[in-house]
Order: sequence, then structure tokens, then C-alpha cells
Amino acid sequence: MPTTENSDLIADIVQLPVRPGAAMRLLWMLDDTGASAAELGRLIDSDPALSSQVIRLANADFYGLSGKVTSAWRAVTVLGLATLRAVATAAAFDLFAERERPLPPGYWQHSLTAAAAASTIARRVGVLPNDAFSLGLLHDIGTALVCRRAPREFDALVEHDELAAVHAQAGASALSVMRFSADMVEAVAEHHAEPGLVPSVLGRLLVAADAVALEIDPGETAETNAPVSTALEALSLTPTAADAVVVEVRAARAGLLSFAS
Repeated sequence: MPTTENSDLIADIVQLPVRPGAAMRLLWMLDDTGASAAELGRLIDSDPALSSQVIRLANADFYGLSGKVTSAWRAVTVLGLATLRAVATAAAFDLFAERERPLPPGYWQHSLTAAAAASTIARRVGVLPNDAFSLGLLHDIGTALVCRRAPREFDALVEHDELAAVHAQAGASALSVMRFSADMVEAVAEHHAEPGLVPSVLGRLLVAADAVALEIDPGETAETNAPVSTALEALSLTPTAADAVVVEVRAARAGLLSFAS
């Protein structure tokens, strides 16, 4: 658990204003279940930077339409609302902007690999793959926020090996502010917990997705997590299934990494 000092840090980070504009309006519109793909697309088109990110992700080989998605409304139908919400959240927190302080090394590569792992595992445990993908994409948003908004504290947390607990809670707090569902918020908060102690399937899925991503790309981040076999066993997946998951995720992530380049 974060110390009192770190809890104050988390509160300060998530209270700082997010980037105003189309990304926030998009998040509000996504709360309106009656919004159409055309309406969402028109709003996305009003912000060229957001539109570029949404279309770029929809054109990733992962979705099988490389180069064929040329409009925001079409990208909405390809990505689905859960993934669109994840991209809008990252944009609202200004994570796509170039800054003097870059994101942690390998941040997007690791997040995309975790997203691919989450959607792959989801199909085996009865969770909606699109929901799982968006959760994997945002699971380390706390790391990005601490790095960008409190750089000196970030460096100290890394030095003292305290980043895991702090970034998980910071990410959960950020998603709570953005009105993500309670089960997604809880899953992000617990994604470095012992797999067998995580009560929800979604939470155990995220632990496993992070573990798979760390096994595939061990050099992309300084994080550690449970062994893949232990994490997948908590989801009642066999060692044979674990091998198949890793193979499938390796292939899936290859179709996503263009988004991070």
C-alpha cells in the first residue's frame, strides 16, 4: 500500500486538470449511450491530433484493415466504444503530446502488448475482448502520470522500488475520475497483487496480461509481476494454454506496434 506521502502525491496528480477539448467532450459523449458513430466521428474530426491517433490505431494490422480506414467515424466502428474511450482518456491526459519529459521507456510498447494479451486471454475466460483490450492499454496510465506530472517523485519512486504500488493506485484513481466502471478501476489498482488474492476475473486477467507482456518484452519496462504460469493458473488455464497464449500474443502485438512508432 502507498504511504501517506505517496497517497498525497496520487491525489495531487489526478486532480491536476486534464487537457481540455475534443478528448474530454468525446468522453462525455461516450457516456451518452445514444451517440452514433457518425456523431462521435464528427467530434473526433474537430481535433486533428485526436483524429490522427484514432485512425492510426484503427489502421494497425491487429484489426486487419491496414491503410483502409480513412475517416474517424469508420475508425469508431473498427475500434469499438471501449477502446475509443481508452484512447480518448490517454489524449485527455495529454499522453500523446511530445514533452520535454518523455514517457517512461517502452511505455506504449508495453501497454500495447498488455492490451493484446488481455484481449487474447479474455476470449478464454468469458470476458469481452474489447473491454479487456482497453483495460490493458490503460493499465499503466499511473506510471505515465507520475512521470509527466511529478518527475522528481517518479525518479525517487524508481530508485526506492516503490513505483509498482504507487502507479497502480494512481492509475486506478485516474480512471475513477474519468468515470470508468468500478471493476475496471479495481483491476488496475490490483494488477501487481498476488494473482490468487485478486477477487475478480477481470483483475486476475489484467495481472496475467501484464505478466505475459513482461515475459515477451522484459526490457521494455522496469516492472516485475507474477510468473505467467502462476497468473494464468489463477484463471484456471493450464500450462499448455499458457504456452498457446504467449504464442498468440506475440503475433497479435506485432500488429499493434506501428501505433507506438
